Amino acid sequence: MKIAYFLGTLKKEDGVARVLLALTNEAKKRGMESVIITGYAEDESISPVPVIQIPSLIFPLYKEYRIPLPGMRGFEKVLDEFKPDILHVHSPDTIAWAALKYAKKNKLPIIATYHTNFCHYLSYYHLSSLQSLVWDALKRLYKKMDLVTSPSVNVSQELIDLGIKNVCTIPWGVDSLIFNSSFYSLLWRNKILKNENKNIILYVGRLTWEKDFKTFIDTYKLLMSNRTDFVVVIAGDGPIRKELESFMPDAIFLGHIEGEELSKAYASSDVLLFPSSTETFGNVIVEAMSSGLVSIVADKGGSKSLIKDNENGFVVEPKNSKEFYKKISLLLDDKNLLERMRKSNLNMVKDYTWSKVFDDICQRYEEFTK
Repeated sequence: MKIAYFLGTLKKEDGVARVLLALTNEAKKRGMESVIITGYAEDESISPVPVIQIPSLIFPLYKEYRIPLPGMRGFEKVLDEFKPDILHVHSPDTIAWAALKYAKKNKLPIIATYHTNFCHYLSYYHLSSLQSLVWDALKRLYKKMDLVTSPSVNVSQELIDLGIKNVCTIPWGVDSLIFNSSFYSLLWRNKILKNENKNIILYVGRLTWEKDFKTFIDTYKLLMSNRTDFVVVIAGDGPIRKELESFMPDAIFLGHIEGEELSKAYASSDVLLFPSSTETFGNVIVEAMSSGLVSIVADKGGSKSLIKDNENGFVVEPKNSKEFYKKISLLLDDKNLLERMRKSNLNMVKDYTWSKVFDDICQRYEEFTK
């Protein structure tokens, strides 16, 4: 089987890109050929398969991302030579419509994965008035696909409620060789804590307002006003980093980290604070689970599908900083509870493997290529 994957922008710190790279890596392990078509690749060497870059323009709302120019001219000839059996779209922008056109022209099956709640992002940029228009465009696109996959049940139901019926749920996986509790490092902790006996509250991800950083900041202020036994660590980068540094002057900003440094950050911290209510899955959460790190998440979006409240973490009312603060305090004050939840995470995460994910996706591929 030959698979052509389509993605607007391929950036190594982006969650969608990391999912796509994991899928192509699994395909390669099984002897399947695949190729990635994208409007911009930050570093082609991160991909285990060939990357075809097509002309693109900077996306005005987020200048680190690009919008591919419309049409098939940038990839049609190369794809004709590759002769794919199926197309898989991972971003609902101009590249998706180009892929759809190519699929129709060549009578090929095409599926899409719904990764990102773009419509929910609009309110964070004072563009709520455009939500209905964007949803209409997304519905037109996804209804033309042979299948739409989503990584969490509640997000799949949201799509179904919008009239997109060709939806199935396939949760993502995690690489337990990279994310596991063996990366715990006392040296890393002491470096962060300056040898003080404190707790580490971690955030991992892009630094953008749609990650509900206003809630994070308010929670941080409550912690600063009431406790002295913690340090907040931010692992990630993005357009609002300088603003966040000014709002949280005592937090430690590591910038974008990866590899063993990221593995140590997860395994050596105490609590993951992740208030985002716009996730479709929450790669960060499953990575934390695999590392034995306890998460506190919002009761909205895909992240809550990974957390069983009071069993392997806490699920909190979205944007309720007081509740986030209370749950953090509960964990920091009760080490037995924290340890119980750590163990629960390590047991639950065993089901989230990329091999199983690719088995599920391959089953769908085969249904459309027989």
